[in-house]
Amino acid sequence: MTPIGLMDSLKDRLQLLLTDYSSSQPSGTLPVQVHSGYLPIRNNAGEKNSFVYILAFSGTDTKEMGAVKVEFGFSIYDDDKVDGWRSLFNVMEHVREDLLKNRFVDMEYRLEFPLEFKVADDQPFPQWQGTIVATYTIAQPVEEGFNYDDYQETKTTYRDYSR
Repeated sequence: MTPIGLMDSLKDRLQLLLTDYSSSQPSGTLPVQVHSGYLPIRNNAGEKNSFVYILAFSGTDTKEMGAVKVEFGFSIYDDDKVDGWRSLFNVMEHVREDLLKNRFVDMEYRLEFPLEFKVADDQPFPQWQGTIVATYTIAQPVEEGFNYDDYQETKTTYRDYSR
């Protein structure tokens, strides 16, 4: 029930959702890749695959709940100079509809509104890029301490997490 768990759960979900999506590249047809967190560092200047990344980029905690903002970044390869942009919109809409239909992720995280999307003004042809930004609730740890009638005394405990 952490931001990393949310990113990994969304990655698994979108990988299944986008199984049938691919892009035709000079070397053949390649599937749309889904990445949790930052994109892997490229070691060569080969083809730029179509991909989606899922990155939790900020969070807030209130008395009632914790929330994490998640960016879904899309980069879809299509070398059609007239209608290539449609490939981006097709994948983004497929993901957007799935997020709205299935607002709970692993019964631990819930999608909150608004859900926002944006397509970049300048497109690095033949890649077409856009983003969806969503907010998900996450669990908060329970405060530790002692309750003496109406007086709450908190005690800081230190745990050794290195084991």
